[in-house]
Amino acid sequence: MTAAEKLPVEYIEAHNDDGKPVVTLLGADISEAYLDDAEPSPLAAAIGRFWRRIIGTAKLGLVLVLVGGYPALTVLGHKVDSSAIVLSSAAPWYSNDTGTAMTLLGRELTVAGWADDRSWWHPQSRLTALPAWQEGITGALSEYSLLASEHASREQGAPDSDLLAAARLLVPSQEAEAVPRLNAAAEALQSYEGRLSRGLAAQPKGLDVMVDELDLYKGWAVESQARLRTHVDRAEAWPASRADIEAVYKTRAYAQVASQLIMSSLIQEPELVRTRTAAEARDRALFAWRRAATFNPMFVSSQAGTGSILADHPAAMMYYLTEVETATADFIAVLQAQEAETMAVADASAAE
Repeated sequence: MTAAEKLPVEYIEAHNDDGKPVVTLLGADISEAYLDDAEPSPLAAAIGRFWRRIIGTAKLGLVLVLVGGYPALTVLGHKVDSSAIVLSSAAPWYSNDTGTAMTLLGRELTVAGWADDRSWWHPQSRLTALPAWQEGITGALSEYSLLASEHASREQGAPDSDLLAAARLLVPSQEAEAVPRLNAAAEALQSYEGRLSRGLAAQPKGLDVMVDELDLYKGWAVESQARLRTHVDRAEAWPASRADIEAVYKTRAYAQVASQLIMSSLIQEPELVRTRTAAEARDRALFAWRRAATFNPMFVSSQAGTGSILADHPAAMMYYLTEVETATADFIAVLQAQEAETMAVADASAAE
């Protein structure tokens, strides 16, 4: 029996020259059993529908990841940590300032990652605020390390070699990858700490050193005001231009470094503040610096006018810096007056 004869059709065979059939007619009397066998099973149909839903969901998820995932990763990559530094008491530092500087640097290298070293496709490479913040952190630490190297000099005109090396390595540069250079700066700071623990390095201490450091920080406030002044009451972009954002976050970074170094110095030398007036001046200065460092709007805006809809954040930061400058200058004056009063009392006692 041929395969055609098994079908529920009427098979008409015509004898041609080649002996092959030329017409096949479907019959009208197809059995119910044949039709039932021709239909797919309900289980197979359900599996097919389920598989199509899986494929559709996967395609939709891929589209959502491509459209929304990258921007989400970019937002999550913005990690600006302006919290206060708390040094571990389990392993005390011989120099609190060195420990604070290394902690500030370590936060950026290990927690956020260095944004400027990211590849072009990395979400952090699209950020504006984080690179400006990190540049401000290293720039401020570089200037502080340079001043500290001069204070730690054991010979006239010979700055401490490790602190001087750290200051040079911390200078912001776009010419090469930052991470190897910053790791070397951290090693230089650690080397200074090690020498200090063995008595092979000098530690900057005393009122004169503190006043010099406060003068440096006050200078940062003045420079930051000048930098922000070009962005105040202007609307170059909406809600803010890239330069506006960079100016605000770089200023925040300098304020963060100043506030943490002031606190670490006063923790190591609490005897520098001996009067109630000096303590109040210290608190005002620290409050002003911390307010500038923790200034953190959801997004930076820089719009001219009254700010009825969007604020002028560079102007707000500039106001904070005027408070910082005044409070720091007052703290310096109170410390110097306190020292002069102490010396006058000592001279009077010696005269008696």
